[in-house]
Amino acid sequence: MKKIAFFDIDGTMVNVPNGMLHPSDETQQVIKKFQEQGNYIVVATARTQIPESVRNINFDGYICSDGHYIEFHGETLINNVFTDDEIDMQLQVYEAHNGSCALGGYSGNWVSSHSDPYLKQHHAIYSGSDDLSHIPLVSHCAGEIKANSIAAVFSSAEDLFAAKAKLPEKWAINAYGDDVDIRMDVHLEGFSKGTACEYLYNHLNIDKHNTYAFGDGHNDIEMLQLVGTGIAMGNASDVVKASADAITDTVDNNGIAKAFKKYLAIDY
Repeated sequence: MKKIAFFDIDGTMVNVPNGMLHPSDETQQVIKKFQEQGNYIVVATARTQIPESVRNINFDGYICSDGHYIEFHGETLINNVFTDDEIDMQLQVYEAHNGSCALGGYSGNWVSSHSDPYLKQHHAIYSGSDDLSHIPLVSHCAGEIKANSIAAVFSSAEDLFAAKAKLPEKWAINAYGDDVDIRMDVHLEGFSKGTACEYLYNHLNIDKHNTYAFGDGHNDIEMLQLVGTGIAMGNASDVVKASADAITDTVDNNGIAKAFKKYLAIDY
């Protein structure tokens, strides 16, 4: 029977803050061996675009923006984007609460500022560089933005939650007020990372028993619960680990490769 495995990126395949910008050789080996056995490998990330270091593995599919963009074998299955009015409303809300934002879609990225220090810090966490100058400004791209996800950053948790309270309750919002990167990831209602994985394996007629997922973040909890075998990374929080069926080693210590060896008999 064909199997499918879903992989988070940050904290699962790479660890940018620690300088690990590429999945380890061992991780790439087991993922490719799994695919060569006739199974599917799919990225499932909050990122709006896939870094080249991950894309080079040639995954079968990509779930981006926490489920609001789904692609499989080059075909776009889901692409939920904000309207121009919804974007304008958010820009006004964030500015009123001393916030800035980065907007992203599968076709591009945009920022509200090139100089905001919290936006630069946010960008550095995920890219390794705080240079925003190459990213188009929202103010220069009116009517051209196709964003699935908006990351709004703030200097304080107070501003974060005040802004969040002004957004539609039905939207899917993950707020991180106690993080170094004080922000919220904002998406439209509909899919989450977990339900997007469930949608895809059902779309492909793969039995849940033959589905696997690897993750470390709080936005991975539902994904870990909606597959047959959810595997939390060793660097995940206790809350995430408690939601998983199994726990492997950390991202820095080849957690994915070790899990493939233990649970799928694929060595590296």
